[in-house]
Amino acid sequence: MSVLFLFASLGVINGFLVGGYLIFSRKRTIAEKYFGGLLLALSIRIGKSVFFYFNRETDQLILQLGLSACIFIGPSFYLYTKALWKNELKFKRADGWLLLMLLFTIVAVGITFPYRSFPELWNGAIIRGIYSIWALFTLFGLYNSWKLLGRTIFSSEKLTGNQQYLVAVVIAMLFITGTYQTALFVGFTYLWGALIFSFTFYYLLGRMLLTSKPIPPKVASQPLENGRELLMMVNEVMNSEKPFTNQRLKLDDLAAKTDMSRHMLSRVLNEEYEHGFSHYIKEHRVNEAKQLITSRPELSLEGIGYEAGFNSKSAFFEAFKKIANCTPAEYKKSLE
Repeated sequence: MSVLFLFASLGVINGFLVGGYLIFSRKRTIAEKYFGGLLLALSIRIGKSVFFYFNRETDQLILQLGLSACIFIGPSFYLYTKALWKNELKFKRADGWLLLMLLFTIVAVGITFPYRSFPELWNGAIIRGIYSIWALFTLFGLYNSWKLLGRTIFSSEKLTGNQQYLVAVVIAMLFITGTYQTALFVGFTYLWGALIFSFTFYYLLGRMLLTSKPIPPKVASQPLENGRELLMMVNEVMNSEKPFTNQRLKLDDLAAKTDMSRHMLSRVLNEEYEHGFSHYIKEHRVNEAKQLITSRPELSLEGIGYEAGFNSKSAFFEAFKKIANCTPAEYKKSLE
């Protein structure tokens, strides 16, 4: 039993830390923040389960906090899957109001009817109401997941890596929700919910460490309808204005020049060009260097690299070798 306690406890602690990091990190997407909220809510609820299972004398305030966290599990799962499905880039005001309403409700109930004074009420009407919200929004999240995955989960078509991770999260949510909902009505032990959470968390953590992918699984957006035209427009700006000669050019700078959002330009370069912003800029700089080698023989190779937009000799030679399959010197000699 001590091994089970250790395993479940470590899953809860690590889930709490990662969930907090995803929520408060400025670099995380909206979907990742909602996933962090899901991890945090599950960690608080399951932490209460673990301690109560192994210690029946657990303080009732801890029990109240654990039960209160349940009200955010289903909504967090729903908001996470919705953000993935609709590819949301900004926090929606309606989602904020939903979370605030839930927070206000559970805090008001907790202050008015504290668990220490009203344990029967919490173990009866209050927890049933909370679990109903949990189950309802989990169903909404499953609907969003169905929209994301489609019928591929029942077909012979192979799921992509990101789809497999989302399936793992969905299955874990089903088991955890089912375990706790069943325990509420028939007294089934909910320790299994804690173990499933820990197994799933460590699966996602292992995926992050082994594949360098973030813990929250992501699903690819729908293909761009006018991606080819957008890439041609970016190419035109690159060829006419040559913004790549600016050594400090960033994605935001190029997005401003092409009248696109940062996200849209990133999608164009990843989906249509297929190699991303960094490679795209390097390729244009190498092509510029080739022209300068031909038209500006008075310049040294290092000077040509700086003129083309590279910020160092090593960066120039490395990019040229990778893209042109030869060094700048070899290319210059081939022209003689």
